[in-house]
Amino acid sequence: MNAERPTGPTRGIVHSADGTPIAWSRAGAGPDLVMVHCVGVSRATTPQPTLPAELARHFTVWTYDRRGKGESGTADTYDVQREIEDLEAVIGLTSGPATVYGFSSGATLALIAAESGAPIHRLALLEPPLFAAPDPDREFLTEGERQLAEGPRSLHEWFQIHVVGVPDEVLAELPPVADETLRDAASILHELAFLPGTPAERFRSVSRPTLIVASDSTAPEIHGWGRELEEQLPDARLEILPGEWHGVDDATLTAAIGRFVDGAHSPPAFA
Repeated sequence: MNAERPTGPTRGIVHSADGTPIAWSRAGAGPDLVMVHCVGVSRATTPQPTLPAELARHFTVWTYDRRGKGESGTADTYDVQREIEDLEAVIGLTSGPATVYGFSSGATLALIAAESGAPIHRLALLEPPLFAAPDPDREFLTEGERQLAEGPRSLHEWFQIHVVGVPDEVLAELPPVADETLRDAASILHELAFLPGTPAERFRSVSRPTLIVASDSTAPEIHGWGRELEEQLPDARLEILPGEWHGVDDATLTAAIGRFVDGAHSPPAFA
């Protein structure tokens, strides 16, 4: 890997195509890697708080707050295309070519961005959920809005239990939801807008080299989604690694991504 250390600021604001400010941070040296966080969290509240530092031993790591979270702005209405443009704005800061790493719903968002033609060289995806059924009447989103009207904690708990499917024993071990996380709870509605209608076959045109990672201790349906993506994408492979429910430790995950990047193809040309 190229170990040349980038110069310039290590954090800042980049404006997306619609003018929304997107807050970003940079660390490390080596090939560019952009992280896309999961639902309802920022750089400060991510469930993978130490992963950027581990990745930064091998990569130039770019993290950012998705719109509606942390230090980033938002807009009056939501459209997943705006999130794609946010990611493109962050990729535009890199020297390229960029690997995009996404976790959980952030991995599904990365797939949607690649499908749309975003300038992503490689995809590394940790346990992306695939919600095959579409939601043309927005019933999924409407229920989320009803939960939010009852309070951010209600929406957060409903999403974890009924959408994510957190097992009772895992839920019992989770720490109380932080106030900072609850402040960003309205952004959970973004996932309720873009997750429905994401079967694996939707992404069969995504030709970027793709690594799909799942824990050996995660939910069986996540393994199923990973196998479906491996079958449908032209250049994808699934690795089942030692881990816990919906997670793989930083060192194991970083090693897998490093092997993948070292063996990936030369950069594609983007029209």
